[in-house]
Amino acid sequence: MKKIQAGQNRKKSIRTTWIQITVIPALLLGCMLVFISSNSLIDGMTQEVGQALSVAAHSVYNTYSLIAPGDYVMEDGILKKGDRVLSGDYTIIDALKESYNMDITLFYGSERILTTIVDETGNRVTGTTADLDTAQWVLEHNREYFSHDLIINGQSYYGYYVPMLNRDGTVVGMAFAGKTTSAVMKSVYSSMLKSILVGFLVIFVGLMCCMAAGQKIVTSLDAIMAYMGYLANGDFTKKMPESVLVRKDEIGEMGRYASIVSKSLKEMITTDPLTGLFNRRACGDFLAGKIALCDKYQENRVTVAIGDIDFFKKINDEYGHECGDMVLVTLADVMKKHFYDEGMVSRWGGEEFLFVFEKPLEQAKQEMQVLLEEIRTIDFVYEEKHFQVTMSVGMNGTIVGQSFDSIVKQADDMLYEGKMQGRNRIVTMEGEVILPA
Repeated sequence: MKKIQAGQNRKKSIRTTWIQITVIPALLLGCMLVFISSNSLIDGMTQEVGQALSVAAHSVYNTYSLIAPGDYVMEDGILKKGDRVLSGDYTIIDALKESYNMDITLFYGSERILTTIVDETGNRVTGTTADLDTAQWVLEHNREYFSHDLIINGQSYYGYYVPMLNRDGTVVGMAFAGKTTSAVMKSVYSSMLKSILVGFLVIFVGLMCCMAAGQKIVTSLDAIMAYMGYLANGDFTKKMPESVLVRKDEIGEMGRYASIVSKSLKEMITTDPLTGLFNRRACGDFLAGKIALCDKYQENRVTVAIGDIDFFKKINDEYGHECGDMVLVTLADVMKKHFYDEGMVSRWGGEEFLFVFEKPLEQAKQEMQVLLEEIRTIDFVYEEKHFQVTMSVGMNGTIVGQSFDSIVKQADDMLYEGKMQGRNRIVTMEGEVILPA
């Protein structure tokens, strides 16, 4: 939340800067016009560049946090984040560079591990280090750092550094976004020249146009910042506003890339890659929301069930894991059909599935019986061998006043009872055992 608040403060600075470079010159008029507009423009561009670099640097940090949960660890000269190897994988930073039109670097400590900055021979300047003052400010004091007077690989840069933290709060590295001073100043000088040429005769029209354009830019940046904030917090329900997506400029490109990244991240984070079902994390979030509604209205309007394919290990042992995967994918397709409009089914682990029915136990039992009967009738064929499978299910319709873990455990206990009683059945918390017809 602190980072989001800081972003809001910077957005206010953009609005203030835009007023400074439009309203103030109009008020001062005369010979002071060029002087004031020039200085305001430089200050404004510096702050605007700093804001854009901040957005990009935070995006680098948040993107790696989303796609690779876990801590940053350096092992034998290889940087990892959780189970993902980062060293040598330039896919993400190259995509971010294209999206933001900025150079991107990922540091471990003060050493550049991944970077888009290249030397005169075209080689990436990995293995080099940040200057001592920057490293001390970011790594030792855990503070973000912006400078328009950086020297990197012999070039002058505007750059923004964001500290990267492991889960215990330890600062282990830095995310960097930067633009060369020549590129920034080119924009500054171009804007200054246009401002001078506009002159006194068109100052009012110019003022109105700049204020309108500035408001649109700030509004679009506000929308993108808010959207990225939702992504950083793991909320994929929000959509990028259409007013950003229809833009034909870099801001529009930024919004479209953010939407693409959101879709990819959502699939990666919420979907089981084999079956296409929701994974444990996504189902857990969904179920937690439904539990909260049940507690709010004091009604058991949700039923939770855990199902397990009977003798699945035997299928893998007898036919092989390819056959086991075929069974999982086939059953997942059947389950999706039964949950296409309400509720949720997820792959809870291995051959185990968790079902969330948005209805009381009595109705949920009926639907579960229909689902299991359809599963029993499937004729699986693998290498000219035919076989069928069954499932055992534990169901829990007592939600109000129960914790998430308690609800799932009680359903799992009923599943265990079903296994012990002979499999191919439904067992409920009320002690009811439902056998196949």
